[in-house]
Amino acid sequence: MSYLLLPGRHLVNTRFQETYLLRVLRMPVAALPFQSRGAALPDEPLDEIVFAVTSSNQQNSRYNPIPFHVRAIGVDRFARRVADALGVGHRIVGVPHFGHSTRFAGHTLREIEEQTEGRLRLTPQNTIVVCATPEVIAMYEKLGFGILPGELAEPPERRPLAPVDLIRRIAELGDGWSSNADLREALSPASFSLFTDFPDVPVRVARLYRDPLLNDEGSLTSTRNYAVYAWQMSNPAAVELKYRDIRPAVVPGKIVDEGCADGALLVPIARDFPDSDLVGIEITGEFLGQCQERLRRCDFGGTYVHFHQRNLMEEIFEPSSIDTTICNSTVHELWSYGQQAQTIATYLARKHRQTRRGGRIIIRDVVGPDQRDAEVCLWCNDADGDSAADPLALFTDAGALAKHLASLTTAGRFRRFARDFLVAFCAAGRRAEADKVRYREETIAGRRYFVLRLKDAAEFLLKKDYLDSWDSEMHEEFAHWSFGDWKSHLAAAGFHVIEDPNDPESGSRAYANPWIVDHRYRGKVELYARTNDGALRQIEFPPTNVVMVGEKR
Repeated sequence: MSYLLLPGRHLVNTRFQETYLLRVLRMPVAALPFQSRGAALPDEPLDEIVFAVTSSNQQNSRYNPIPFHVRAIGVDRFARRVADALGVGHRIVGVPHFGHSTRFAGHTLREIEEQTEGRLRLTPQNTIVVCATPEVIAMYEKLGFGILPGELAEPPERRPLAPVDLIRRIAELGDGWSSNADLREALSPASFSLFTDFPDVPVRVARLYRDPLLNDEGSLTSTRNYAVYAWQMSNPAAVELKYRDIRPAVVPGKIVDEGCADGALLVPIARDFPDSDLVGIEITGEFLGQCQERLRRCDFGGTYVHFHQRNLMEEIFEPSSIDTTICNSTVHELWSYGQQAQTIATYLARKHRQTRRGGRIIIRDVVGPDQRDAEVCLWCNDADGDSAADPLALFTDAGALAKHLASLTTAGRFRRFARDFLVAFCAAGRRAEADKVRYREETIAGRRYFVLRLKDAAEFLLKKDYLDSWDSEMHEEFAHWSFGDWKSHLAAAGFHVIEDPNDPESGSRAYANPWIVDHRYRGKVELYARTNDGALRQIEFPPTNVVMVGEKR
């Protein structure tokens, strides 16, 4: 047996690919238009096409907007048109995502062998590779394979669009994709019929490409380590604290967790509200994959749970259709990556529209202090780390940066924070220079203090221990609103803010997490205000969290 291997994501197949394969499969091996000579070649006619569908375990991103089962159906339709016309066989193998690796070609070959129970071992002696991606071609050439370069063999002025270019064109055209003559001519009939039979797919492609918050990998930011972030947000102790904060305010029925991350908070909700319908909304492809894994493991028991990939700024639900909307640590991200107050006002208005009478929005998030512009003196321990280390040293590796930050004194870590906070957004024009941390250093009664706005001090306190996700956290603002600000904006959106002085834990409130105060602040930092005579008076740490409960009446 001799094989023709076509590795790729196979988002679509093109008319050029069909014509090309029909041509080369009719030719003797020795007469094929190889890119380079010298490879060991099969001495038998090619009698089977192997489609290696790479990144088969990824979807929900511009890089991979189409789920594997749809891609596999499309490839099978395409393959049958080619293989049946020539009397050759074909098979499809899903290859998981291996990241950006110089060993990608070797991994693909080993995966094919493993998935076929060792029956299909592709070697330069029995296989020719068809590929038009120079980086991937180089990998297979290094392994000794003969390469047919597909589209790359055409002169640049006549080179057809690559599959990813056609996907972009589908996204640009939106609902009009199927009536575009150029696109219909470029797509293979198999891919055109696939998208006609699965009309949700081009809609998803268009949505992913137009979303301004997502990068090509389906994430909010390239600096976020999702494994670390998930543990920080979704470890059992953190989930229990969050759920305890919101549990008394939940109205059963249709419950939505907007910005659900890996779905961890929906697990106790499913346990306590088994007759409700639960919906998780998440924008990042990485977390959606983790949500689907929870479904596979039956983490939610017998409760109905569904996950959608959506931008929270879109109209997601019908008016008056939701009983409880939960926003856990999501609103500050809307502020940070959007247009601050304008974005949140739009978001809250849409949440009000989607809520039923008697339904609620529950927001649990970070919070800023009252009198945020007041000047305070922040003492930071300057003897709890390596005082000789340069706090502003540059690192390109996140792990090395985290190790460096951990070695610094708290005072050194503040200096690093003051340099890094919002600097990227200011450089890009997304924040004003006035939003940066401004401070001066003073020595008072023999102690060194940082003198700055209370808001900036609160930002440092809330962020100083996020070492593994430092670069990502430096993009986000935590202390932009006080408890009073939260209440006024929720009321402006039409919600009745629930507060119960007799049962404060069932309604809206702001508090300082005692664990954070005891484990992250004590002995590390102290806050002082100046009295009228210029002396320093120690003040309480600002609140760390807010819980807002708004009801539609």
